[in-house]
Amino acid sequence: MNASKKKTRMVLILTGIYVIALLWIILFKMSIPSEIINLDHLRSINIIPFYYDEEISSHFSEVINNALVFIPLGLYLRMLKLDGKKTVICGFAVSLICEILQFILGIGATDITDLITNTMGTGIGAGVYAVLSLIFKDTEKLDKGLCFIALICTGLFGGIVALLVLGQ
Repeated sequence: MNASKKKTRMVLILTGIYVIALLWIILFKMSIPSEIINLDHLRSINIIPFYYDEEISSHFSEVINNALVFIPLGLYLRMLKLDGKKTVICGFAVSLICEILQFILGIGATDITDLITNTMGTGIGAGVYAVLSLIFKDTEKLDKGLCFIALICTGLFGGIVALLVLGQ
């Protein structure tokens, strides 16, 4: 297997792990298995962007967190050689699927603001990749470096999850 195929395989594996973690974060609110059954069953839809029926200062941090959690998706998809437009469309689709699943399963509020900020996060990730590829010119080396960083972050995230599960 040549180096390019190995890199693509690694990015696909890391993307798969990321998507599983993303679903756990969005759908199950980072609950450990024994707590998932006790999740609040909430089924609501908000179709007014950035509207909250009560003013809470945590809304701003939620918007930022939603964008941040989708930045890796933009990076991964660009590493898989999707162009910027397709990357953002995929980010929108993943976010839409998550919002629909939240509604169907009754485990979260379906919110247009989340759809917007998640898509924006994917776009930011794609933009970061574009800027980095201009700076480093050699996208193969850039992809290897990003894979290395992603591997470390995935390992750290896995360790935190293990501590959560074992510490229950």
